[in-house]
Amino acid sequence: MLIVTSALLRRTGPDGRPEVLVGLKKTGFGAGLVNCPGGKLEPGESPQEAVVREFAEETGMTLAVGDLKPAAELVFRFPDVPEWDDLRLHYFTATKYAGEPRESAEIAADWMAEADLPYGRMWDDSRLWLPLVLAGEHVVMDVTYAGRSKVASYIREPSPAG
Repeated sequence: MLIVTSALLRRTGPDGRPEVLVGLKKTGFGAGLVNCPGGKLEPGESPQEAVVREFAEETGMTLAVGDLKPAAELVFRFPDVPEWDDLRLHYFTATKYAGEPRESAEIAADWMAEADLPYGRMWDDSRLWLPLVLAGEHVVMDVTYAGRSKVASYIREPSPAG
């Protein structure tokens, strides 16, 4: 199982509405979908250290490990796509960061109103757990895909974080 990490940055926008940082994934796994910056852990990295590194590489933004709040532990299974590894995603939220996003070869990230999140352009599972994270819940979920793009089944497990 491949271990990956990602984070959702949150802020209050100029109009007073809650905003999140998301972007169009341009290359690699999930290309063409809207999601948050993130990626694989390098040897010896914690999930938090990996998300800090990935944000710097993909957006030019600076995060601190201590400012990351665990938000979800998700497992994704792709039994119909043998060339894809199953994934374990460590997902965080944060409200403290430095800098503004810049486009990279990986992702074109920008701020968007939470209410406008384009679930139809995101991984199919996002609609199952991301609204819960946005509501402040810690989510533990095991998701099985049918093919490459549709959720076949999922199990929400009790969260050890509360």
